[in-house]
Amino acid sequence: MMDPVKGKITLKDGSVYEGYLLNGIPQGKGKLTYRDGSVYEGDFFNGKFHGKGKLTYYYGGEYEGEWAEGEMNGIGKMTYPDGKVDEGRFGNSEFVGY
Repeated sequence: MMDPVKGKITLKDGSVYEGYLLNGIPQGKGKLTYRDGSVYEGDFFNGKFHGKGKLTYYYGGEYEGEWAEGEMNGIGKMTYPDGKVDEGRFGNSEFVGY
Protein backbone atom coordinates (compact mmCIF):
# COMPACT_ATOMS: atom_id res chain seq x y z
CA MET A 1 0.00 0.00 0.00
CA MET A 2 1.26 3.45 -0.88
CA ASP A 3 1.71 6.22 1.67
CA PRO A 4 -0.07 9.55 1.21
CA VAL A 5 2.06 12.33 -0.29
CA LYS A 6 1.76 16.09 0.19
CA GLY A 7 0.25 17.99 -2.67
CA LYS A 8 -2.18 20.61 -3.92
CA ILE A 9 -5.10 20.04 -6.27
CA THR A 10 -7.98 22.07 -7.65
CA LEU A 11 -11.28 20.20 -7.59
CA LYS A 12 -13.92 20.26 -10.33
CA ASP A 13 -15.98 22.87 -8.43
CA GLY A 14 -12.98 25.22 -8.14
CA SER A 15 -12.21 24.43 -4.50
CA VAL A 16 -8.53 24.05 -3.65
CA TYR A 17 -7.16 21.25 -1.47
CA GLU A 18 -3.70 21.35 0.10
CA GLY A 19 -2.45 18.45 2.15
CA TYR A 20 -1.94 14.72 1.94
CA LEU A 21 -3.21 12.78 -1.05
CA LEU A 22 -3.48 9.07 -1.76
CA ASN A 23 -3.93 8.29 -5.46
CA GLY A 24 -5.00 11.91 -6.01
CA ILE A 25 -7.66 11.81 -3.27
CA PRO A 26 -7.46 13.77 0.02
CA GLN A 27 -6.26 11.40 2.75
CA GLY A 28 -4.87 12.48 6.14
CA LYS A 29 -4.36 16.07 7.28
CA GLY A 30 -5.33 18.81 4.88
CA LYS A 31 -7.03 22.10 4.13
CA LEU A 32 -9.89 22.62 1.69
CA THR A 33 -10.73 26.16 0.61
CA TYR A 34 -14.07 26.53 -1.14
CA ARG A 35 -14.71 29.11 -3.85
CA ASP A 36 -17.08 30.98 -1.50
CA GLY A 37 -14.27 31.42 1.05
CA SER A 38 -15.34 28.70 3.50
CA VAL A 39 -12.39 26.68 4.82
CA TYR A 40 -12.11 23.19 6.32
CA GLU A 41 -8.90 22.20 8.10
CA GLY A 42 -8.49 18.76 9.56
CA ASP A 43 -8.62 15.07 8.80
CA PHE A 44 -9.72 13.48 5.54
CA PHE A 45 -10.42 9.86 4.67
CA ASN A 46 -11.10 8.79 1.11
CA GLY A 47 -11.76 12.40 0.08
CA LYS A 48 -14.27 13.17 2.85
CA PHE A 49 -14.05 15.04 6.17
CA HIS A 50 -13.40 12.24 8.65
CA GLY A 51 -11.85 12.47 12.11
CA LYS A 52 -11.32 15.86 13.74
CA GLY A 53 -11.58 19.14 11.93
CA LYS A 54 -12.80 22.71 11.80
CA LEU A 55 -15.07 24.19 9.14
CA THR A 56 -15.24 27.98 9.03
CA TYR A 57 -18.14 29.17 6.90
CA TYR A 58 -17.85 32.26 4.69
CA TYR A 59 -20.81 33.86 6.52
CA GLY A 60 -19.10 33.70 9.91
CA GLY A 61 -20.32 30.41 11.41
CA GLU A 62 -17.92 27.72 12.53
CA TYR A 63 -18.03 24.03 13.46
CA GLU A 64 -15.16 22.35 15.24
CA GLY A 65 -15.28 18.73 16.26
CA GLU A 66 -15.66 15.20 15.00
CA TRP A 67 -16.60 14.18 11.45
CA ALA A 68 -17.56 10.87 9.83
CA GLU A 69 -18.03 10.27 6.10
CA GLY A 70 -18.23 14.02 5.40
CA GLU A 71 -20.87 14.72 8.06
CA MET A 72 -20.64 16.40 11.48
CA ASN A 73 -20.84 13.29 13.61
CA GLY A 74 -19.76 12.99 17.24
CA ILE A 75 -18.77 15.63 19.76
CA GLY A 76 -18.45 19.17 18.46
CA LYS A 77 -19.21 22.84 18.79
CA MET A 78 -21.16 24.96 16.31
CA THR A 79 -20.87 28.71 16.68
CA TYR A 80 -23.36 30.76 14.67
CA PRO A 81 -22.74 34.29 13.33
CA ASP A 82 -25.18 35.72 15.91
CA GLY A 83 -23.09 34.23 18.75
CA LYS A 84 -25.42 31.30 19.50
CA VAL A 85 -23.52 28.11 20.36
CA ASP A 86 -24.56 24.45 20.15
CA GLU A 87 -22.07 22.23 21.91
CA GLY A 88 -22.42 18.51 22.40
CA ARG A 89 -23.33 15.60 20.15
CA PHE A 90 -23.96 15.92 16.40
CA GLY A 91 -25.37 13.28 14.08
CA ASN A 92 -25.73 13.52 10.30
CA SER A 93 -24.63 17.17 10.51
CA GLU A 94 -27.41 18.11 12.97
CA PHE A 95 -27.15 18.99 16.64
CA VAL A 96 -28.77 16.20 18.67
CA GLY A 97 -28.06 17.29 22.23
CA TYR A 98 -25.70 17.70 25.12
